Amino acid sequence: MTIIACLHAARSNIELYEAALHALDFDEFKLLHRVESELLEKAIEAREMTPEIETATLQAIDELCQQADVVIVTCTTLGVVAWQADRFTKPVLRVDATLAKAASHYHGSILVLCTAHSTLTSTTHLFEAFIPGDRLRVELVPRAWAYYNAGDISGYHQEIAQYLQQRPDSALGCIVLAQSSMAGAEKYINSTLSVLTGPAVSLQAAIETLL
Repeated sequence: MTIIACLHAARSNIELYEAALHALDFDEFKLLHRVESELLEKAIEAREMTPEIETATLQAIDELCQQADVVIVTCTTLGVVAWQADRFTKPVLRVDATLAKAASHYHGSILVLCTAHSTLTSTTHLFEAFIPGDRLRVELVPRAWAYYNAGDISGYHQEIAQYLQQRPDSALGCIVLAQSSMAGAEKYINSTLSVLTGPAVSLQAAIETLL
């Protein structure tokens, strides 16, 4: 059995990744989950990834590398420490990097949505490495995170979809939901465009890494 480890900052992401793997229908792969919610909480409070948070995140990734064949950092905020892939003993993927790579294959403007202010800058910089700035739109859904913090996940997802519905029309190639927690909003989004979500895209990238 091939093991894909997921480093989460929210326990609710476990269900999202399990559902995404089930949809991909690869029986030979199994998920191993680790949740480090306190690290994200500290990063949000500090409004940055401090050296202490980076060290703790790297330690968690190193430990998962000993238990799995590939590691996905499913939190966009914590994922910044995984930029130097050759530092680890196993392949380590950033969820937002897999999304950026997938989105770069679409034509037209790419709309990237975030809900946590703490990840906005790092997400923008990462996507700019894959997509020219004149084709990239990175936006914060302003009220969604309050729903998430209140535990209203359905309201969180509907707020993301509502933001898209009220957003002025423009020619887009695809829509990217940059944070794994946003994936459930896809079912509420009424659009003919492709909607890229972290669980599906990052798992596909992890599987391709191992095949």
